Formats: sequence, C-alpha cells, structure tokens
Amino acid sequence: MGNPLRIVLLVLSSLMLLACSTSVRTQPGMLRIEPVDLFAGEDKKFKPFLGVMSGAVKVSYEGKKEAIRAVFEVWENGVNTKTGKTFGELTRESNRNRYYDGQFLISVAEPDWNKEGSSQYVVTAAFVDDKGHSSYRTELAADQKHMGSGLIQLHKSVQVSEQEEAAVWGMQATDENVMYVMDFSPERLKQAKWAMVVKLSAVDEE
Repeated sequence: MGNPLRIVLLVLSSLMLLACSTSVRTQPGMLRIEPVDLFAGEDKKFKPFLGVMSGAVKVSYEGKKEAIRAVFEVWENGVNTKTGKTFGELTRESNRNRYYDGQFLISVAEPDWNKEGSSQYVVTAAFVDDKGHSSYRTELAADQKHMGSGLIQLHKSVQVSEQEEAAVWGMQATDENVMYVMDFSPERLKQAKWAMVVKLSAVDEE
C-alpha cells in the first residue's frame, strides 16, 4: 500500500479541479469565505482517502494584500495556546488589484504511531486554484488519549476586511464521554477539552 500522506496529497491535488471555475470577485478589500461540501456527488469517492475529519471552503479576495494566510490555533482545556503554525498562498496579479479565487482544503488523521497515553494528529492542508496549488503538513499532539472527535464547520458565508481573521474549519476531541456542540466563538471553544481551529486572512507577504 502506498504512503498515506502521499495519497492524501494526491487527492488534495486532484480536488483542485473543484476550484477551477469562473472567477467571482468579492468586494474590493474584503476576504470572502464560503462553505463547500467536499464530498458532494462523485467526489464522495475521495472520502476513504481523506477521512471524516476533512473539509473545504471557497476563498475569494480582491485587494492589495499579497497573500492568503492560514493560522492553526489549538485550544486545550478551554485555553487558546496560540501555536502560531501558519502557511499561505500568494494572491494573483491583475491590472489594478491582486486577487485570489480558489479553495482551502484540509484533512486531519491519527497516525499509526500514536502513543498509548496521548493522541497525535497529522494535518494536511492545501490552497488550490486554476493557477496551481500549495500544500502544508504539520503534526499536533495532545496530552490526553482522546476517545472521540467531531467537526467544527462553517455553515454560512462570512466576509472580513483585510488583516481580520475568519475562522473557517475546526475539530474538537475529548478524553471523556461527553462532547459539546461546538462553534467558533471563544465562549464555546472554552468548553472544549481539545480543539483545533483554522483561520484565514489576507495579509502582506512576510
């Protein structure tokens, strides 16, 4: 059997076809995020490779900023540890402004080497559009061995100004028999035993 990480990257690359559509520009100076059903229709065939802890959002931007940045936050026992893990994709040049019209995809899996007393997660993410794609991989560890996990999803479109962040996808996990209904608000995230949240923003390239 092939390398699981390589399979995930190949599937994410294949899904860049989802982002190859007519460019729909949002209001200048604003970043617009729309929820996407990653496994809609025939694309449900990718679910065995990406797993249930996967998701995607459509990303639209027009303005002066040079990149779209993804920031990964981890909440443990109600506290935001602000891991600061980030990666991004450059916006595209046009005659008057810069723009981006594509998708952000993410998949989280528990590796085979998970320790008995703790849980680890392999995070694979990608920005994809009709110009190409960039991918990112990182590992996150929790002090507890989790018994269950669930998605934190975006259910409606959001729009934020430049330099503001928009929470677009997340997951929660627990070592207990109770799991709360979760959203991206700090009040809810403080109830999570462990959670990861991804936020997107339009920024200048560092």
